[in-house]
Amino acid sequence: MENPEPLVFQQSFEGLIRALGERLDDRCVGRLKRVGVDARGSLAPAYPLDVWVGALRVAADTLAPEAPLDEGAAVVGRRFVQGFSSTLIGNALLATVRLLGPERMLMRMTRNLRTGTNYLETRMEQLGPTRYALTCRPVVVAGFYVGLFLAGLEASGARQPSVRIVRQEGEEAVYDIAWS
Repeated sequence: MENPEPLVFQQSFEGLIRALGERLDDRCVGRLKRVGVDARGSLAPAYPLDVWVGALRVAADTLAPEAPLDEGAAVVGRRFVQGFSSTLIGNALLATVRLLGPERMLMRMTRNLRTGTNYLETRMEQLGPTRYALTCRPVVVAGFYVGLFLAGLEASGARQPSVRIVRQEGEEAVYDIAWS
């Protein structure tokens, strides 16, 4: 069976738009429209991956204009969790994350990420009691997931969480995730 076109679902774009908050001005709306997203109109049920990447770049540049893409995308990832939590699906997902705690939340990462896309895959390896290597693929802007995972760990009750990219090759990224 042929792999389906990678799609990012409407609720991910809702979270991204909410992450922009007060920075979603006319200029930002225009930039988003140029990459294929009508931030002030009705969102489509799903968008091709390249539209998501374009919108993510616009959001990173808007929220952290002086930062490199991955650092700006990490800012977007953190704010995304806050914005996504105010969507119907995001609110339900974060309520579950709070109940699960950090370890069980990470174990369900593929399912969690699949609420927003049809293509992301993850693999987890435990490195210590509160330390994991999380491999994600395909990843286009690796920094986004740093912010996303940090905010998810915080929402799950993890104390002093840290997330860093330890390897990135092609479309695969490996994250070192830990907490105390």
